[in-house]
Amino acid sequence: MAFRLDIAADTLGKTLDALAPAWDVLPQPTRVAIQQSIMTGGPKIAAANSFTASSAIVELLEGFWAQKGTLPDAVAGILQAGQGATPALARLTPTVPDATRSTLLDRLTKIADFRYFKDPQATAEALVDIVKANEDRLRPEEHTGWQKLHDAFARGGDPEPFLRAAGTLLGGYPAVKSLLDDAKTFVRPVTVVHRAASAAGKGSLGSSTSARSTGGMSMSFAPGGLMNTLLGPSRLPATGGNTTVRTRPPTAVATDSGDDLTRFANVIFPATVLVTQQAVPLIVHVAQVHSQQSVISADESRMALKVGDLTIVVQAEGFAVVGSMGGQPASGDSGGRVVKVEADRDCEPAIFLLAPQSTGEKRINVYIDQFGRNILTRAFQVKVVADLAAVQALPGVAVDPQPVESPVRGADAPPPDLELRVMLSGDRRKLSFMLHGGPDYNFRSMGETDPLPDEPRVFLQPIFDRLSGLARRSAAARSADETAAARKELADLGANLFDQLFTTALKEEYGKTIRKKYAGKALLITSDEPWIPWEVVRPFAVDDTGDILYDDPPLCEMFRLSRWLSGRGAPDQVAMKQGVWVAPADNLQAAQAESRYFAELHRRQWQVSLSGPLTRAVDVQARFQSKDTQLFHFACHGNFDATNPDNSMIKLEGGFLSPSQIGVQARAGLLATKPVVFLN
Repeated sequence: MAFRLDIAADTLGKTLDALAPAWDVLPQPTRVAIQQSIMTGGPKIAAANSFTASSAIVELLEGFWAQKGTLPDAVAGILQAGQGATPALARLTPTVPDATRSTLLDRLTKIADFRYFKDPQATAEALVDIVKANEDRLRPEEHTGWQKLHDAFARGGDPEPFLRAAGTLLGGYPAVKSLLDDAKTFVRPVTVVHRAASAAGKGSLGSSTSARSTGGMSMSFAPGGLMNTLLGPSRLPATGGNTTVRTRPPTAVATDSGDDLTRFANVIFPATVLVTQQAVPLIVHVAQVHSQQSVISADESRMALKVGDLTIVVQAEGFAVVGSMGGQPASGDSGGRVVKVEADRDCEPAIFLLAPQSTGEKRINVYIDQFGRNILTRAFQVKVVADLAAVQALPGVAVDPQPVESPVRGADAPPPDLELRVMLSGDRRKLSFMLHGGPDYNFRSMGETDPLPDEPRVFLQPIFDRLSGLARRSAAARSADETAAARKELADLGANLFDQLFTTALKEEYGKTIRKKYAGKALLITSDEPWIPWEVVRPFAVDDTGDILYDDPPLCEMFRLSRWLSGRGAPDQVAMKQGVWVAPADNLQAAQAESRYFAELHRRQWQVSLSGPLTRAVDVQARFQSKDTQLFHFACHGNFDATNPDNSMIKLEGGFLSPSQIGVQARAGLLATKPVVFLN
């Protein structure tokens, strides 16, 4: 019985789903046979089009079916279900969209990588260069194996076998894997005949001479055409080390989304409004010039944007957004507006009509997003009054200037899977939430909490004290019962924070969608405050009868959690060349384990040079001043000062390091490099 053409792609997808969990227990001959089928059939699927892909997939399925006697019953059952008579009409219609075929090809390469190198010679030379620069990080056996491979290649060896062998030897290094993966293509590239410099002329590790085309000319042939007829599918054998056939990748298409455009977020709104006003206009005008009427200064409103759509959303404490205009409405129920960023003109103003709901000091947040990522969040205070005499034109609230940089990669920078934006009220006692990201949320309001007993820093002080108390005793110093009690107390603290800080709407949304659909994904919490320990918040809920609905791990385990203070948007990438870890010799056993981890990380991650550990405060201060370090990782004891948290100290060898010890020269060095600093 033949495989059905009309469901061939679906049959292959289901077969791969069933193979994945059983792969490690398959007999070795079966795995080899499946890999050989993929090496033969994969290129045919890649070279096919939507009209012919089904036939190529069927050929691959037949190779799998030949192993049916040794396959798990589930896999054999799927293959058998995919067989039968193909309906006559289906034989004439393209049944495999390009997107489906691409997904299948990617999954097949996870089992057997049948891709071609776009330019083997150039890739081999690039690989030699990168390994030479990091040769000291190889293990002795890797260095020996690499030297043998390189010597054979330098004597005029074929670059493609060299690359595949090098991938097997060093593919565990991300830099090598990335280089090789980026150099591969599913379809055999067009070939080019070159007159190259002698490969035998390559000397020490990494030295090479780039190939040159004869007389500045090159000849290209279609795959399977005259060149393959005369020479076969592989490149010409070396003749005296001079003549090779190289592959030329297709012409690259520029993906740069354009130069950065300097723009200012002009936000115009009265400093005082009457509670009886029905629709107070808040104007957000992204323009080439800063307006003196803006409640936000020029320094804090400056942005570097790309040409494209810009989404503007307003979150206003104590106001209802009763309407908006300008640009186009944003999708979802946020009331946001989408305006166009043009290279030669200002954006169209976006106007939001706000109706005050109560009197008092209120806080308004303006969010500006591009390509799904937050570029700028700016907040300002307004006063809502009941007395007409109190209404007067007041200047905008001053905020410390802070430079704003939009994503340098623009639309190429992926946003987080989910973002939770948290706004602190004007009296600093209430939290408002907004969910954004993924297919489910577009600036969706999640309500406002009841007033906290005090602002977060004061309200949470007892929790800070207790957490510090738990941290003072290491696991080695506690008994098993004490450790269990500490874990229980930490879980209770997290569950109480979830109950107190999350609104009813946010709890319901967490239970209904977030915990199921976004678990394990990237969650970014952008908040007006730095004090709430979101990492330890533990989602916990029961029904009306006391039965547990969910009891999840803390947010830092449930998600890939990051935090960001409101203001300028989070950068989409961080330039990093040098890093250092700080761990005094008399530190915790766990900190010593971190040092071993960083030593191994330095060996594997070739893009960044990691050194350490630094043990003394004077060494750390000197590194601060050096202006050459973009990453500091501290694995130390910390002494939390409850009376003055901003001057809490880090314990180092022979003393402590406190913020007050970071002098002018050290601050200048840190400002120059703007490093990532990890404090656990």
